[in-house]
Amino acid sequence: MKNKSTFRIKKIEQDFVKFSVLIVLGILLIGSKAVEDIPEIPLQTAELTDTSTADFDGPHIFYRAGKILVKQVFRKDSITYGKIDTLLNSIKGMPITCHINDSLFFSTAVKEGIPIEESEYKMPSKLIAISDIEGNFMAFRDFLINNGVINSDNEWIFGDGHLVLLGDFFDRGLNVTECLWFIYYLEDEAIKNGGHVHFILGNHEIMNMNEDFFYVRNKYIENTFLIKESYQNWYKPNTELGRWLQSKNIIEKIGNYLFTHGGISEDINNLKPEIDKINSSARKYYFKSNKAELSKKELMSSIFSTKVGLFWYRAYIRGGIGEDVIDRTLEHFDVSKIVVGHTIVEDVSYFFNKKVIGIDTFHFKGDTEGLLIENGIEFRVEKNGNRSVIK
Repeated sequence: MKNKSTFRIKKIEQDFVKFSVLIVLGILLIGSKAVEDIPEIPLQTAELTDTSTADFDGPHIFYRAGKILVKQVFRKDSITYGKIDTLLNSIKGMPITCHINDSLFFSTAVKEGIPIEESEYKMPSKLIAISDIEGNFMAFRDFLINNGVINSDNEWIFGDGHLVLLGDFFDRGLNVTECLWFIYYLEDEAIKNGGHVHFILGNHEIMNMNEDFFYVRNKYIENTFLIKESYQNWYKPNTELGRWLQSKNIIEKIGNYLFTHGGISEDINNLKPEIDKINSSARKYYFKSNKAELSKKELMSSIFSTKVGLFWYRAYIRGGIGEDVIDRTLEHFDVSKIVVGHTIVEDVSYFFNKKVIGIDTFHFKGDTEGLLIENGIEFRVEKNGNRSVIK
């Protein structure tokens, strides 16, 4: 594991780069308030002067050499400390508890098995989609409670409805691990009640799975020393959360809707890939995306491209393409609409004559919104539970 001084030097270098990026963005954005002109979600002020420190985190479960290591960070009053347990027997079904703060926590159980997600589903009676929560556990939970997905005891009350999480639950926020475990927990809750949770990976999931930690907060760096585990190892295939992430898709079809984090470029259209082929092929590169980009396989290099790939594509919201590109995507995948996150919109909105729905709003400003589809009607739903027909 890297020593503490190495991490500090790296953090200083990252902060300098972030500061430089903000200056450039400021120059580019003077006189313009158009959301689509923003190259990336604006960096929070807290990131530039990141004062976050070690705090509740975990559990992180590692499978190594026949042993199971369970590592977690706790806080008692002003004292933060790490706890490491070594287990020799299976932990399938074992209860675990995640702490968000001193008074808020939830429990789940380690899954007996982690099946690969299907790529296509029938349209449920109701569906809620939200994206780009980025470690903001409280906004995520409040949104789910106020929109009738769960109650205040974290019990699923959405019946046979589906919850679609459209990527980027990593980075920027201070409860990334807890968000992941909460999704992990909600999956089982939904299935018990006839519903389903879809967690579709975004660029920030892939970044962390490939050791790109540009947006990781200082809290996590400090936590690495308390649990004696480099951040590079937290989400690898030999961890419970890493194995779980590897089971997820990057594109899904639900009824007549196509869901993916960024969008489908003409480069992808031209290859005419089937949904299941996209997911099964990409899954092999989740933890080695650099090899996919350099691959001689055109589909893989296109999928993971930072310009035209499914995780990064922004033309649906920013423009620069014709509606014919959208039409070819709809025709190829046999859907009527495409739902994307990744690129910020003022409100959940239509694009390209209602063929595209953008759902990534200003979460970091407190404007958490999502998409509700019920009885064939598409609503913009807010964190407080208010709903309105999308315009």
